[in-house]
Amino acid sequence: MSCPICENNEAAVSSHPARDADVVDCPRCGKFTISRSASVNLRREDDSTRWKISAWIAEYAPEIVTTRDVDTALNSAVPSLNYRADRMLRALNRWYPQGNQFSSSEVGTKLMAIGWNRNGTEVRFMLEEVLEVELGYLKRLDSRIFRVSAKGLLHLEQAPNHESAIGFCAMWFSDQVRPLWTDAIEPAIRLAGYEPLRIDGKQHNGKIDDEIMASIRASRFVVADFTGSRGGVYYEAGFAHGLGLPVVFMCQQGEELHFDVRQYNCLFWRQDDLEGARTQLLHRVLATLGRGPRVVSG
Repeated sequence: MSCPICENNEAAVSSHPARDADVVDCPRCGKFTISRSASVNLRREDDSTRWKISAWIAEYAPEIVTTRDVDTALNSAVPSLNYRADRMLRALNRWYPQGNQFSSSEVGTKLMAIGWNRNGTEVRFMLEEVLEVELGYLKRLDSRIFRVSAKGLLHLEQAPNHESAIGFCAMWFSDQVRPLWTDAIEPAIRLAGYEPLRIDGKQHNGKIDDEIMASIRASRFVVADFTGSRGGVYYEAGFAHGLGLPVVFMCQQGEELHFDVRQYNCLFWRQDDLEGARTQLLHRVLATLGRGPRVVSG
């Protein structure tokens, strides 16, 4: 059988053991599970639009691709060149670490979905014009042989990791708001498929400020709760914004937010409804980032 999305004949397709769905391992689209109803509906889609579905799956890795997911993918906006280049560079460094060389032909198919590319021509453009010439993140060794350059490796050390599974939480370390962490923020991040991290739960042997900054750099997004008007929370949220990371704003209902963050869509929570806070945060993370790569048990 061929891939139900890109129709690649080299894809391996098998029936899901417990659902009316198929498990697909495709050279272009990657590994995913798709409902049979979504596969049937896909037969009516124009071949020229299927690339976007492949890219959306590679980006958000849903537990199972449904008909609604297909519609969402087709209506999604294509990310910026910088974002696409960063995803491709991280994939290349993962496959060929520390400057190991590769040919454009051997990575072309795998980079199509990862880099939101329509076809091989766009992959070559991203590799040769964007990553090599404009950004300098690739070094050409031969006509079609490349490696990640030193500049590219340094960029990966400093830039936000859009493939990270960590959701960092900046909040007041007080018993007064600890239930917000244990009953709302931590479980919401896990249910969304990400790994929650609060700096007081991380083992380290360095300066706390350096550890906080390093943890934010390594995160996919930040949840900032401004209850108690802690200056450190404002600083960490601003640092995350400067890196281009999504920040979810939270605050206890009735407290005053600083002027600089009032315009953001803040989730206000109550001590007597932490379940509501958990649900709101879960939906906000899923709406902003999609489901994370962590498997949620139960």
